[in-house]
Amino acid sequence: MSRRDDAGPLERTGEEPFASGTPDGERGGRSVDWAALSHALTPTRLRHRALAVTVSTNKRRYERGEPVAITVEFRNRLPVPLRLRTESPIRWTWAVDGDREASREPPALPDRPTAFDFARRERKHFRRQWSQRIRVAEDEWVPVDAGSYTITVRLTRDDAADRGLVDRTEIVLER
Repeated sequence: MSRRDDAGPLERTGEEPFASGTPDGERGGRSVDWAALSHALTPTRLRHRALAVTVSTNKRRYERGEPVAITVEFRNRLPVPLRLRTESPIRWTWAVDGDREASREPPALPDRPTAFDFARRERKHFRRQWSQRIRVAEDEWVPVDAGSYTITVRLTRDDAADRGLVDRTEIVLER
């Protein structure tokens, strides 16, 4: 194999059919935002029904003071990307008996809408832990009594319950 010393770099012109790039150096080719396309083509009713929301705990009964492990799963049941609008950059919330994140303090949710995106058949898992305490002031948490409590997860939408974007599970705290 011989090598030529006077060989320069490969030059391509914009007229070559397989040349990379365009004459002015910008990238040629187009990319498709599949989530946006799916959002535009998939009916709203189907988009909401396609997202499965699940909340679970590692057991049903807990001793007093034992941390409660909470697992949240969002699953796109469609074979196409899914995008759902939310009313806040905080896309989902959890609550214990209606107290958001086990707090009686007013929630500070920004009111900027955003979207929750999922790839085809994607599952998103989140883990939280509840210490069996309810926040009653900025720096004060009080332990809850023994009894039954409902843990709820929802997308941050006013119509989440109507759209099936809420799930709940019940646990028992023993004496």
